[in-house]
Amino acid sequence: MLTRAALIFTTLFLVLVVWRWLTVHRKLTHAQKLLVQEQVESQLIRRQHLASRRELGRIIDNIQETYYRTDADGIVTFSSPSVFNLLGYMPKEVTGKKLSELYTKPGDREQLLQQLSDNAGRVEQYEATMRHKDGSEVWVSTNVHFLLDDNNNIVGVEGTGRDITAQKQTEKALIKAKEQAERANNAKSLFLANMSHEIRTPLNGIVGFANLLSKASLDEEQAGYVETIQASVDGLLNIINDILDFSRIESGKMELREETINIRDCVAAVVRLFSTLAKEHRLDLKLDINREVPGYIRIDALRLKQVLSNLLNNAIKFTHKGAVQIRVGVRGTNILFEVVDSGIGVSRQQQKHLFEAFVQQDEEPYKNHAGAGLGLAISKKLVEMMGGSIGVNSIQGLGSTFWVTVPAGMASQNGTNTDTRLAKIGNHYPGRRVLVVDDNAINRKLIVTLLMQRGIDVDEAESGPQALTMLSQHRYSLVFMDIRMPTMSGVEATTIIRKMELGQRRTPIIALTAHALPHEQEIFMTAGMDDCVTKPIEEATLFAVLDKWIFVLDSKK
Repeated sequence: MLTRAALIFTTLFLVLVVWRWLTVHRKLTHAQKLLVQEQVESQLIRRQHLASRRELGRIIDNIQETYYRTDADGIVTFSSPSVFNLLGYMPKEVTGKKLSELYTKPGDREQLLQQLSDNAGRVEQYEATMRHKDGSEVWVSTNVHFLLDDNNNIVGVEGTGRDITAQKQTEKALIKAKEQAERANNAKSLFLANMSHEIRTPLNGIVGFANLLSKASLDEEQAGYVETIQASVDGLLNIINDILDFSRIESGKMELREETINIRDCVAAVVRLFSTLAKEHRLDLKLDINREVPGYIRIDALRLKQVLSNLLNNAIKFTHKGAVQIRVGVRGTNILFEVVDSGIGVSRQQQKHLFEAFVQQDEEPYKNHAGAGLGLAISKKLVEMMGGSIGVNSIQGLGSTFWVTVPAGMASQNGTNTDTRLAKIGNHYPGRRVLVVDDNAINRKLIVTLLMQRGIDVDEAESGPQALTMLSQHRYSLVFMDIRMPTMSGVEATTIIRKMELGQRRTPIIALTAHALPHEQEIFMTAGMDDCVTKPIEEATLFAVLDKWIFVLDSKK
C-alpha cells in the first residue's frame, strides 16, 4: 500500500496534470475561436472585395467616357465596354492592338506622349481624331497619365476618352456662321459705300444748283418751287445721314470733337431751326433756360445739336395741338435738357423699344411719319458717347418728356477756339488760285461757280493725269480732288502728288467725295489728303474747309 506521502504526491501530480491539460485546452479552444473568426473575417473581406470588383465593373461598364490602359509599348491591355459607343469596337477587339493604329494621324499619338513627358506625366483634354470601325472620323478628347511601378519607371498609360465630334461640328458651324456674318457685314459696308456714292453724286448737283437758283431773281411761284426742291432734298439727306451715322457708331469710327460753346446760343440756334416747322403745325415753340445753367461748356456742339434736333423734330411730328418746349437746367454735375410736348404720347410697351434701331413709334407703313427709325437710336449712342444718359417719361394721349443729361464740362469764355479764328478770315481771297479735279462736269461747274463768286481764280481738271500735269506747271493754294475717277483715282493722284512735293511746299488737298463712311475717309487721309468734304456739297461747308486750310497756310508764312 502506498504510503501517505506517496498518496499525497500522486494526488498533487494528478492535479498538476489536470491543470496543465485544462490550460492547454483553453488555449486550443481560444485558438480555434480565433481561427474561426479569422476565417469568417476572411470570407467577409473576400465578399467585400468581390462586391467592390462588381461595383467597379458596373461603374466601368456604365461610364460614358471610355477607360483604357496600355503597356509601355502602347499596346492596349484593357478597355471599358463604352469603347463600342466611341469607336464601334468590342473591348476584346481593341485589347492587344497598338493604340496608335486607332488614330487617323499616328503622329497625334506621338505628340500626346511628348506632351505627357513635358507636363509631369499628365495631360488633360488632348484632342485628336480617331478612326471608327465603320471608317468614319471621330473627334476624341483624352485625359491621360503615365502608370508607374514602385521604382517610378513608366510601365504604361492610363486614361479616359470621350466623343466631342458634335462639339467640333458645332464649333465648325459657328466659325462658318461667323465667316458668313463677316462677309454679310462687308457686303453691307460695300453696299452703304456704293449707295452713298451713287445717291450723293447726283444730289450734289441738285443741292448746289438749287441753292444757287434760290439766290437768283425769282418770282414767288418759282421761289416756291426751289424751296420745295430744297426741302425734299433735305429730307432725303437726313435719311442718308442717319444711316451713315449709325454705321459709323456701330463700327466704332464715330469720334467726338469737344469745343467751348455758349450753351444758350447753341440751344437757341436749334429752336430757331424748327420755328418755321412749329408754325406750320400751329404749335407754340418755347425755350426755358434755368439761371443755374453755366454760360460756357465744353462739348461736341454738332452732336449735341443733332440729338436735340432729333428730339425736337419728333416732338413736333407727333404733336397735333398745344406746345413743344425745350427746358435746360442743372441736375447734380450734369446739364439737363428736356423736350416736352403735348402730343400723342408713348405707350409703356413702345417705350421698351423706343431707342432701338429701325423702330418707329407707329409701325403702320402707310402713316405719314417719315424717317428710317434711326433718330432715337443714334441719339442714345451719341449721348452715351458724351458720358450722359437719355430717357423718356410719357403717358399715352397726354404727351411726352424726353430728357438728356450730359456732363457739364464747364469752360471759360476766354478758351481758344480755332473755329472762331477761322471765321474771321471772311469772304475775300485775294491772290488765291485753286484747282478743282472732278470727272463729272456738273460737279465741276458747281464748285467752280461757288469759288468764282468769291473772287477765287479757278482751274479745272477732269482727270488725275490732267491734274498732275497742271500741278507740275502751276502753284495752287489748294486742290479740291474727286475720289472716284476713271484712269486714275483721286487717291492714286494724291499719292503721286505727295511724292512730287518731297522737299517742297505741301499743297493742301481736300477730298470731294460721295464716300462718307469712316473707314473710306481714313484711306483718303492715309494717302496724303488733308481733309474731306462730303457730297452733296453745301456752300458753307465748302468755304469753312477752304478757310481752315488757308488759315493754316497763312499761319506758316
